[in-house]
Amino acid sequence: MSVPLFVAREIGRTLSDENVWLPTVTIDVSQSPDVADLARVHAVEGIGDVSTHAIREDDTIVVGVQLTSPVQAMFAVAFSYALHREFLEEVADAGSLIFATTEVEAAHEEQPLWLSVDIDGDALRQSMNLEVD
Repeated sequence: MSVPLFVAREIGRTLSDENVWLPTVTIDVSQSPDVADLARVHAVEGIGDVSTHAIREDDTIVVGVQLTSPVQAMFAVAFSYALHREFLEEVADAGSLIFATTEVEAAHEEQPLWLSVDIDGDALRQSMNLEVD
């Protein structure tokens, strides 16, 4: 089974319904329709079972996401440690990451569905070789 690997394009924050800013990464899923549809599936079917993990190889941090229900899917996103370290620390602190799969510029008007997953902050810090709280 091949796992789609995306490169972190843009990073930022999205204001949640609870009025909290959550770390957000934009990925291009145009060549992966199954991944593009995950947010819709989770909105309709419920959150289901999601697990994440991260590994570091030199300057690259790869965050992997595995869903086992309501559908089975896996994908990974590569971040640059040098460019994204502070952002990934925010992700670890928030314990959450939103994957923006549509154009960010139109998000306010179009209000697209994006996939939000819980992140194990301690595990992410360990994979980045940072101190765990």
